Amino acid sequence: MFKYVYNDLDVAHKYDRVPKPSPEYAKHYHDFYEMFYFVKGKAFFTVEEEKQVMSFGDILLIQPGVHHFVTFFENAPYERYVLKFQDELVPDFLKNFFIKRSAFFTSVPNIQKLFRKLDSLYRDFNAMELEILFSNVITEILIRLNHTEFKQKAVESDDDESITKIIQYINENIRKNITIEELCDKFHFSQSHLYKEFQTYMRTPIMKYIRSKKIIAANQLIRRGEKPTKVAEQFGFMEYSTFYRSFIDVMGYPPSRTKSKNN
Repeated sequence: MFKYVYNDLDVAHKYDRVPKPSPEYAKHYHDFYEMFYFVKGKAFFTVEEEKQVMSFGDILLIQPGVHHFVTFFENAPYERYVLKFQDELVPDFLKNFFIKRSAFFTSVPNIQKLFRKLDSLYRDFNAMELEILFSNVITEILIRLNHTEFKQKAVESDDDESITKIIQYINENIRKNITIEELCDKFHFSQSHLYKEFQTYMRTPIMKYIRSKKIIAANQLIRRGEKPTKVAEQFGFMEYSTFYRSFIDVMGYPPSRTKSKNN
């Protein structure tokens, strides 16, 4: 087992004899990519509209801004690799692929040896060297995922299917000014029913979900060098002060502190 953190790269091989409550397992989101390689355990993952019980060799790729959490249905040992990396490490052609498909990958050929390689690299090289070597392994894993068959998203009930469609609509229209009234009209929900079902399914209020998705996406553009005032307009904020407060609430710091990769 190991834990490596250097600059924007966070790579770990983790083992819990008995999983205990932790922010790592609770519902959350972040502004970077996160990849899980599942080794052992009894865990049920929810990634926005997708739900799946994980098995040995399964991979989960979580994109920036995507809400997710894990539920354990047995107190069994939990072992996994967790790789966290920034948007810049993912080539654009792979981003387009991952946006369209499921977050869950199964039966990926020749993938286990790449994760096992992380352990040997960690033993043999220093932190600066590992940043390059780990980045190369992550890139190879992403390319191999690009060659897997498309996995259909699973839906469990009619209400789940409706919430799934709402989540998809929000993601496709995240730059627009989405309102509760608009969603209720489009998907034939009462406001109270929509609030209740979304909260149950996603464990977060729907308007907080929309706001966090907007801010995470906006932060990605700021990292690419776009001005915060222009980005705020692109995501439907009528007043920059509203965007500024929302940004601090979601990210924990003002837009001016986002590091542009162009700097």
